Amino acid sequence: MNERILFPDIEQTLVDYLTTQLTAIADTATVVGRVPDPRPTRMVRVTRNDRKARVDVEDREGRRSAQLILDRPRVVLECTDDAGAAANLAAVVRSILSAAAPGYLGTVWCDQVEDAGMENDTDPVTAAPRYTLVADLIVRGTVLA
Repeated sequence: MNERILFPDIEQTLVDYLTTQLTAIADTATVVGRVPDPRPTRMVRVTRNDRKARVDVEDREGRRSAQLILDRPRVVLECTDDAGAAANLAAVVRSILSAAAPGYLGTVWCDQVEDAGMENDTDPVTAAPRYTLVADLIVRGTVLA
């Protein structure tokens, strides 16, 4: 019988982790999964987006083999700052994520964080400065009894 694997909610995991890490360095950015109303002036929005294309062999050839307990989420982090420091916020978030693995993101073990890139992505509606980071993670699930 195949094992049933429960994977963590990576969006909420990263919201909690980044909130803790940014608070520890006295950064005032609000980390969210959904943009609240009113929108914070300095914010990091975390979303999972596995539809963005990957270029590694595992995805290209559809191989996962014995690694079924691993989840490989692709996350998008939108960093905005109405004061014009979105690039700096993105750089800070990028450095926090780069240093996170291998290690725990709160209670979730993360084997690897692979930086897939960063872009200047000014918000087309509000013209607010925004930088978008994309990262691929490898996190461990737990076997359901």
